[in-house]
Order: sequence, then C-alpha cells, then structure tokens
Amino acid sequence: MNIHVLFEIWKTKTFTIFFIAGFLTSVARWFEVFLFSVIAWKLTGNASLAALLIMVRLLGVAVTGVTFSFAGAFVVRKKVVMGASLICSLCSLLVFVYSQTGSGINVFLLALLSAMSGSLWSIDFSFRRPMLADALPKDLISAGVSMDVLSSHATRILGPLFGGIFLTYFDLNAGTFFLFLLYALSAFLVSTQKGDSLTSNTNTYTQSLKKVIRQTKNDVNLFSVISLTFVFNIFALPFIALISLLLIEKFNPNELYIGIFTSLEGIGALLGGTAITVISISRKLISFIAYLAIILLSISLAASSESIFLYILAILIFGMATACYSALQSTIIYINSTPELRSSTFSLLTIAIGCGAFGSLNIYLMSDFFTTENISHIMAIEGLFVSLFFIIIASTWFPMSKFFEKQH
Repeated sequence: MNIHVLFEIWKTKTFTIFFIAGFLTSVARWFEVFLFSVIAWKLTGNASLAALLIMVRLLGVAVTGVTFSFAGAFVVRKKVVMGASLICSLCSLLVFVYSQTGSGINVFLLALLSAMSGSLWSIDFSFRRPMLADALPKDLISAGVSMDVLSSHATRILGPLFGGIFLTYFDLNAGTFFLFLLYALSAFLVSTQKGDSLTSNTNTYTQSLKKVIRQTKNDVNLFSVISLTFVFNIFALPFIALISLLLIEKFNPNELYIGIFTSLEGIGALLGGTAITVISISRKLISFIAYLAIILLSISLAASSESIFLYILAILIFGMATACYSALQSTIIYINSTPELRSSTFSLLTIAIGCGAFGSLNIYLMSDFFTTENISHIMAIEGLFVSLFFIIIASTWFPMSKFFEKQH
C-alpha cells in the first residue's frame, strides 16, 4: 500500500472524528491499567490484585459483549458509544469528588472504574470501529481499520508514560480527574457526528444471535479468529498487567522508569502497527495465527530475561506482534461479516475478549504458589497448547487450503 493512501483516509472527516474519539478513550484505558495496577500493589503489597483489576475490566467487556451480541442490530450505534463515554466520564468525576472529601480511593473504587471502562472497551470495539470503517470506501477499509488499531497501540506508550508522571508528580486523585476529561472530550466528539439510522429488523434478539453464530461456524476466518481470541485474552492479554510487576521484581527501577520501560511495549506496538498498515498482507488468517505464536513465545522470553536489555527486546517483540495480531483480527472480522451482522459479530468477539477475566483469575490463583516470572512461563505454555488444540479442531472442519487463502 502506498503512503499517500493514509492521507486519503485521514481526509475523511467522519473517520477522523471517530478516530480521535477512540484515541482518547484508549489513552484513558491504558493509563488506568498501569496506574491502577501499581496503586493496588502499593495499597496492599499484593501483586495478584493487579490481575484482579484486569479480571474485573474484562468481565465488563464480556457482559457488554453478551448484551450486544443479542441487541447489536437493534440499537443506534452513535448513541451507545456516546452514552458509554459519558457514563465513564461521570463515574471518574464522582470518584474524584469523593476523593476530595478526605476519603481515600480504595481498591473497590478502582474496580468500579475498571468495570465501567471495560464496558466502554467492548462498545468501542463493537460500534465505534465499524462506524469508522463504514465512513471509508471499500478499498480503504483494511488500511483504515489498521490505522485505528495502530492508534490504540500507540496509546499503550502514552498511558504508562502519563501514569509514571502522575505517580511521580501528582497523585491518584488527579489521575481520576484526568480520566474524566479524556472520556468527556471523547463523548463530545462523537456527539458532533450524524448518527446512523436504525434499520428495520424483523428478527428477534435470539434469532439475531443465532444468525451470528451460524455465520461464524460456517466461515473458517471468523471461526478461527474468534476461537484464537479466547487464547490471546486468557493467556496473553493479562501479561500486560504483569509487565510493570516483572520490572519491579527483577530490576527494581524507580516509578518514573517503571512507566518509561512499560511504555516500550507500546513503542513496539506502534512499530508493528505502522508496518502492518503500510504493508498489505494477503494471507491474513495464517499470518494472524503466526503472530499469536510470536506473542506467546515473547512472554516466555521476557520472563526468562536476566538482563534489562533482553527484557526490553522481549517487550518490544510482544508489542509489535500484538499490534499486527489486533489489526488482522479486526480486519478479518469486518471483511468476512455481512453488513447487518458486523456489530453483533464484533460483540461476539468481545465475549472472547472478556473471557480474559479467566486469565486474570488464573494469575490470581497461581500467585500464592509461583513467582511472577514462573506465572508468565506457565501462561505462555498453556497458550501454545490451547492454540494448537483449536487449530487441530478447525483443520478437521475446514480444508487446510482455506487457511492460506488470499484476502484483500
């Protein structure tokens, strides 16, 4: 793909507005993940609470995904996206006001904000991203979705960096007000766009879900991507919460350096996302599977690292592979779903994403018996074996040639 195509995409006003709105909420998301993990650890001295906060966040993703797998075809997407952003902004503001009364912010309030943010994450994935893609001509959709995924990974640099700055120079109370500003501005941007009209739909909620499941079961791309999304979110995504904790346990840097080093995973994601946006990949499914394997292997490499430089290299590889994986995931879902079922199919995907809560629970249960390093190794090995299991199942249902088909 030529670089000038990126500028053509950026000229589309509707795309740009939805792009920036998603960028703001994504900054908030990764700011929360870093800040809440470190604060929970400082409040309790229990590293497993970082995994519990991720679990609560992903439960919010899963519950919202289940809801809109049924109802995705029956709602006005703009109203859902704007409403979710407003709720998150109000919750952040209420927690900030509560903190100003002299009451300290506790783990329960962090969990509440995490759950609300998780719900917005699901809605952003299911509604904002398809609306963004709909604003583009067909030949620009793949690149546009990749750009949006790239921006979400770029925020994995900004989130930890802002978190390190707030921990060093401000406090958690100021952090919750910062979250309020990010969510409120995102809601405002979405409100400026014309909403899609609610189409006539004669299906019941149950019939809509059955159609989504039938479509997924009969398409090798949809089936494989959604199945392997369970693997990533159970065995790989929770590792993001462990990146800063591994740094503390293995190298014990100060808080600002923790934020800087953790943000390097986002730099890797930015590099990987840039590459996959510019370079067109035709065999998308087999590439998607390969990137998942690289992600799991990089987790094990990071856990084995005794040198800070090798650790940084592993985190960079993890970030690059994750960005490529995510871009292909969204693109494959979009181009293989029928238009009427796109939002519902993305919601089905967020159920798989939300099941990452089991991965966080897995970390929590192992934390009494293993170090963070050993937990990371176990997660990587479990993920590789379960991935192999899903691929074997898919290969018995679909011809192997389907995995290598070209898609543009």
